[in-house]
Amino acid sequence: MLGVDIALDPVESTTFTALTKDINTAPQMFILGWCADYPDQQNWLSVYWKTGAFGERIGYSNPDLDALLEQADVELDPAKRAQLYADAQRLLTDGAPVAFMWNNVNAYLVKPWVSGIVKTPQDSGWPGDIAPWTIDIDTAAQAAGQ
Repeated sequence: MLGVDIALDPVESTTFTALTKDINTAPQMFILGWCADYPDQQNWLSVYWKTGAFGERIGYSNPDLDALLEQADVELDPAKRAQLYADAQRLLTDGAPVAFMWNNVNAYLVKPWVSGIVKTPQDSGWPGDIAPWTIDIDTAAQAAGQ
């Protein structure tokens, strides 16, 4: 036992969403999810955590994070860009007043006669579901039971 009294306040889902969008009405504790719109670090960090974005729902604003994200967003060198986003992520996770609770990870088994799968961080239903036209099935190997 933690010795904590918690009062439940059930509300309809549309009302809940509206409450979480305003720092003045957001519950003290709530769970929201985020799913990237495109497979890039920017969509996980800048789109959500830069001042003026979704993070302000909880009153989060960090000028140092903003500066790192602004620099990463325009960096053309992939290695430098990845490092800037990694630095920004570390700054965020070390100082944001949130609990990052989970990351979904999907595991898939692929038959040996299936090739050409192009995996992306956006795959959710099955590996390659973002670019299914790249997948090839060796029907001879499939028929042979390999």
